[in-house]
Amino acid sequence: METLIPIGIITAILFSLTVILLIADKFLVSYGDCKVSVSDEEGDREFTVQGGSTLLSILIDQGMEIPASCAGRGSCGFCKLNVKSGGGDILPTEEMFITKEEQKTGTRLACQVKVKDDIELFVPDLINTVKGMAESDSFDTRTKWTFEREGQLLVEEDKKTTRLDRKQRNQVLDIVDKHRDNPGPILPILHDVNTTFKYLPEGVLRLVSKEMDMPLSKIFRIATFYNLFSLDPVGKYKITVCTGTACHVRGAEGIIEAFEPELGIKCGETTEDMMFTLEEVRCIGCCGLAPVLTVNENVQGPMTKKKVPELVKEYKE
Repeated sequence: METLIPIGIITAILFSLTVILLIADKFLVSYGDCKVSVSDEEGDREFTVQGGSTLLSILIDQGMEIPASCAGRGSCGFCKLNVKSGGGDILPTEEMFITKEEQKTGTRLACQVKVKDDIELFVPDLINTVKGMAESDSFDTRTKWTFEREGQLLVEEDKKTTRLDRKQRNQVLDIVDKHRDNPGPILPILHDVNTTFKYLPEGVLRLVSKEMDMPLSKIFRIATFYNLFSLDPVGKYKITVCTGTACHVRGAEGIIEAFEPELGIKCGETTEDMMFTLEEVRCIGCCGLAPVLTVNENVQGPMTKKKVPELVKEYKE
């Protein structure tokens, strides 16, 4: 009980500050009407919006499909576009995803740019975005995704990850047939595929694309938008450490740092023997057990750094 009181006070203070900032931004700062000029593969368009929102939310409201696997939190780097004018200076939160060369061409993250004035931009298609990420080494090459544009192979194909055996193919076809005639079938199909294979293999998504007569780029946009889905193979045991406020103030970062040398991987990676995957999330929903983590569906908490070796040993056995 004694530990919950300061946590509650800190949470209340942070919540109050957030509310004050939101109110100030809404009522004290007015950017007025802003003209947004957009060029993309489909042509040019122009519309007027109330300033203050991010480019990502504005473009999505206009019906444009902008990939953002982190749901606009600025942690994936997929929502790249080129701002020709009106975007202001690049933010520190963008620099880790945008190279010096990209900065010179006006590349920005749509989720980080707020529309405060008239703005002009170009939205590249997803293939060009992935190409740029591959060339700048900010693309995870472990997934061996293959994209082809104008006859140019962008990432070397790993046939082991793209070919399906008969059993796998039949599993996918059964899943597709199960949802094919339902409204909005792609999400249920991807959910069942992710449950069956523990991730979304490239070969499977190519087969789904063919069977559903839907462009692979569109399926990829959906697959990267939801954190539920993974494009990387995950281990037998997925260790998910909560780094939300309650867990953070009680040492969640130290727990991740304890797991990394114990497993021999960094957060977000999987061990070579495919036994463990280590990841972090903002909330598990067990604040009373902070700091808390889950191993698959099993909740572990309160957790300490000293318990890490024992927990890893338990699952290795």
